[in-house]
Amino acid sequence: MLVKKTVSFALRFGLVAACLVYAFWGIDFALLWQALSGYALWPLFFTGAFSFLSYGAMALRFNFLTGYSAGVWLCTKAFFLGMAVNNIIPAKLGELAKAFYLRRAGGFSLSKGVTMVFWERFFDLNALLAMGLVVAVHFKVNLAFVPLAAVVGGIWAALFMVRAFPNLVGRIIDLMPSARLSAFLADIKLQILHGVTPGFMVVLGLYTALCWLLYAAVTYFFLLWAAQLPLTPGQATAVFVLSALGMAMPSSPGAFGVFEAAVVFALGLFGVDKEQALAAGVVLHMLQYIPVTLLGVLVLARSGLSIRKIRESDEGLEEESGA
Repeated sequence: MLVKKTVSFALRFGLVAACLVYAFWGIDFALLWQALSGYALWPLFFTGAFSFLSYGAMALRFNFLTGYSAGVWLCTKAFFLGMAVNNIIPAKLGELAKAFYLRRAGGFSLSKGVTMVFWERFFDLNALLAMGLVVAVHFKVNLAFVPLAAVVGGIWAALFMVRAFPNLVGRIIDLMPSARLSAFLADIKLQILHGVTPGFMVVLGLYTALCWLLYAAVTYFFLLWAAQLPLTPGQATAVFVLSALGMAMPSSPGAFGVFEAAVVFALGLFGVDKEQALAAGVVLHMLQYIPVTLLGVLVLARSGLSIRKIRESDEGLEEESGA
C-alpha cells in the first residue's frame, strides 16, 4: 500500500512540476502582470455568476440519478461539497465525499451513492471524449485522447459483462477478500442490472449535454468577453475541451498547474502569446475554484463528515457500510 501511494504521489508530483515548468518557462512577468491587471470586474462577475447555471444543471442531473427523491437543494450541496474536497485534497476524493454526504444527509446507501457518482463521472468522460475527438479531427491536432478512449471503452466493456454475464460477475465478486466488500459490490451489480434502461441512458445523456453546454459557455464568455482574446467560437471550444481534460487528470488538488498548462498550450495553438494565455488560465481557474470551494467547505463543515475519513477512503468506506 505504501509503495502504491508513493508511486502515485511521485507521478502526480512529476506531472504538476512538468506542467508548471511548461506554463512559466520564458514568461515575462511584467507582461504577465499587465495582462492580469487588464481584466475588468464586470465581465469577471458575469462569468462567475453564469457559472452557477452550470452548477444548477449538474444538481438537476444528480437529482435525476437519485430518482428525483433527494431534491435539487440537497444535490446542489452535494455538488459543492464534492468539488471543494477535490479542490483541497488530491486523488479526486470528492466523489467519495459526495457519496458519504448522500449517505448521511439523504439516507441513501453508500453503494447507491457510489453508483450515482459513477454514472455522473462516466457520462462526463464520454462527453469529454466525444468533444475531444471532434476537436482533434477539426483542428488536426495530435492530442492524447487514446488513453481516455481506452478507459471509456474498458468501462463500457465491464458494464456489458455485468449485463450479459451476471452470474460470472457474481462469482468474481464472491472471491473478494472482504465479505463487506463483496456485499457492497453485489449491491452495485444489482443496481446496474435493474436500474439501467435505454430510457435512463437517454435522459442521463441529455442532462449531461446540458451540463457541458453551460460549462463550455462559461469558458466561451470568459475568453471572448472578459479576456477579449482573438478567437473564433471553434477555437474557444477547443480551449475549453483541453482545459477540461486538464481538470479531469489526477494531479494536484484543484488541478493547479495542470489546468494552467492546458490553457497555455491550447491558446498557443491559436497564436495567443504566452503571457496572455497564462493570465487567462490563472483568472479562469480562480473563477472556477474560489466560489465552489468556499461554498463546499461550508457544506462540509456542517455535514459532520471528517477529512480523515475522506482521505482514508478504504477505512471510511468500511465504517459507513457497517454503520
